[in-house]
Amino acid sequence: MADETSGTGAAHGGGEQHSGASVANSGVGDETSGLPRIALKLQLDLPGGARIGPGKVRLLELIEEAGSLSRAAEAMHVSYRRAWLFVQQINQAFDEPAVSTPEHGHGGAAARLTDFGKELIRRYRDMEVRAETGNADALGWLASHHKP
Repeated sequence: MADETSGTGAAHGGGEQHSGASVANSGVGDETSGLPRIALKLQLDLPGGARIGPGKVRLLELIEEAGSLSRAAEAMHVSYRRAWLFVQQINQAFDEPAVSTPEHGHGGAAARLTDFGKELIRRYRDMEVRAETGNADALGWLASHHKP
């Protein structure tokens, strides 16, 4: 998550690092075509100032995969507290929580993705694919004019 965090792998704030299957990892241009790789990053700026981008979505995916917020935070190389704050930001941005968390963070039941959270990931990833495929010509043009 390099855009929503400080580039340390966090999920929001300044620079999101990308991992998983995201548009940022599947840009136009490759070694076989000789074109530089141009990547897209999708960030949703919601009313009220909340932002959802590849970092926060990756955090949600890791919560689902790892089965806990602490393991997801560790996988992203962010503190538990920072990951917890990202989850709070995500949950407060919508009318349904994306993550079901214990009352006081540590020591309770594991954080779990809700059905809404799973759908949020699915729709975000779909928007990423559409953004890239819908802009393939423009990305190709940019790649062909990029200075080496």
